[in-house]
Amino acid sequence: MEFQNSQLYKLLDYPRGNPEEGKKRFNLLNSYGVRNLSFVAKGYRGIVLKGELYGKPVAVKLPRSDVPKQNLPEKECAFLKHLDKCLKEKNPAPSPLLCTSDFLVVEWIEGIPLSKAYRVFGKPVILFALESCYLLDSCGVEHSEIKGEKHLIYDGKRVRIIDFESAKFKDKPRNLLQFIGYHILRRKELLEEFGVDKGELLSLIDRYKENPAGVFPKIVALFDK
Repeated sequence: MEFQNSQLYKLLDYPRGNPEEGKKRFNLLNSYGVRNLSFVAKGYRGIVLKGELYGKPVAVKLPRSDVPKQNLPEKECAFLKHLDKCLKEKNPAPSPLLCTSDFLVVEWIEGIPLSKAYRVFGKPVILFALESCYLLDSCGVEHSEIKGEKHLIYDGKRVRIIDFESAKFKDKPRNLLQFIGYHILRRKELLEEFGVDKGELLSLIDRYKENPAGVFPKIVALFDK
């Protein structure tokens, strides 16, 4: 157990790996009621762990120890709170549970990546993804990394979108356009499977830029035949 804790402390201080600093982070999370931590992933700006808060699974995000203090958890939390308020139960983003300058705790989303979900469950997954991207657009939040499918998770009911550390508030977000550009237009076989005419889709995309609410149903209708 002592060895396991030592390894966890080093991971909590990634990439420097100072167990004393990691233990401080561990104790801080513990003081907020976060328990049963296990390492999930590391990225350019932070690390992600799975834990429990009041008996429920949560995702815990902390800045890397070599990243200058920029209040990254609080910045990401601002987007999550905005989306929660804007979309309520329709929100595809995880709900924020604890927000501080040192860490962020959000709802744990269990699911499978977009491409695997499409292979297993078929066309409805793409329709769910279109809706989720449109919902972010409707609230003025641009995720900025929609092209990376690791941020798109199918939970069995809808497509959830995670990791808003690079998000921005914009008057005209491009989440839906980025999704279509990277995940649909580049895949000729997918267009053929849906029976979508590329020219017609490109025309709708141009119109969507000026009238998202009015054109989005037409884009959905193109795929939902």
